[in-house]
Amino acid sequence: MIPRIGFALEQALGHVAYGQGLKQALARRSDLECEWLEVPFGRDGFGRVPAVGANWTLRGSLRAQRLVARAHQARPLRALFIHTQTIGLFSAGHMRRIPTLLSLDATPKNYDELAHFYGDRVHPDWVERAKLKLHSAVMRNAQRLTAWSQWAKDSLVRHYGVPADRITVIHPGTVLSNYPAPSERTPRRDGPLRVLFVGGDFERKGGDLLLDAVRGPLRDQIELHLVTSAPVAEGPGVHVYRGLKPHSKELLQRYAEADLFALPTRGDCLAVVLGEAMASGLPIITTRVGAHAEAVEDEASGFLMQPDDRAVLVDRLGRLARDRELGLRLGRRSREIGEERFDMQKNADRIARMLLELAGAPG
Repeated sequence: MIPRIGFALEQALGHVAYGQGLKQALARRSDLECEWLEVPFGRDGFGRVPAVGANWTLRGSLRAQRLVARAHQARPLRALFIHTQTIGLFSAGHMRRIPTLLSLDATPKNYDELAHFYGDRVHPDWVERAKLKLHSAVMRNAQRLTAWSQWAKDSLVRHYGVPADRITVIHPGTVLSNYPAPSERTPRRDGPLRVLFVGGDFERKGGDLLLDAVRGPLRDQIELHLVTSAPVAEGPGVHVYRGLKPHSKELLQRYAEADLFALPTRGDCLAVVLGEAMASGLPIITTRVGAHAEAVEDEASGFLMQPDDRAVLVDRLGRLARDRELGLRLGRRSREIGEERFDMQKNADRIARMLLELAGAPG
């Protein structure tokens, strides 16, 4: 009998695109039945419960607990995949009954390093100790864990006491078949360098730094293409695209027409869009935040910089604007890294095999 497996998925920020990619990849498999349980971010239904409604972890965890309970009651689940621990706080009971694989992009301790940039804050010591105890209990109840990066795995071991052999690093990636093979790309050698930025939280992602560059020293050398919901005005050398959905034809077109992907972010764990840029064969400029140094090889697949280092950003953009062969070389290595470690199909198959093992079915 094909095992029925529940997938509780956080629907916030880049996790929406991750969930869509995972669905597309697992749709090809016939050896498991996927029950998709999407956990929405909005406050609908929590308007009269201010303490819960204002806290994403609490309302997300409550929603996930209810969704899994209903799905399991309707027809038993043989295994459970929860992404991420943010929505798993109230699922310890499910984890004791249903073999569970817990997936996370970062631990709460990882987030604390970046709290300021997410509009959050580190709480008083007694609150942080309580959080640590609650999350540690959830992580102990999961039979297996996957982490998007070594950065997150190290935190699981160091801060939460999870044995290293229970944690597998699986990068998020994207579905490579959605993107043209490198041999199908037609490199452009004339005109301004087309720089693509994809990020809703414009300032946190460093979009303002790119605007400074295109309006200042690189005014005639680069053309900026911004995919964002932020109220950014178009102007000479600046093109803005709003309302583009993950994996949409319009977004894929933006990647296909770009020469370079730039994300000079001030705060990120491991941005899903980096995998999309790799799939597109684009060189990448980003910062040494979170796990980004695990995704981009400095001087080999792109450039790494410190957050807010305008001088380095302008220098690297200028180098790529002047040397198109360098961009092509970096882009080839970027695609290779995507194929090696950020291929959603391969990574989803690894997740499927782990879940089938938990379900007691052949993988």
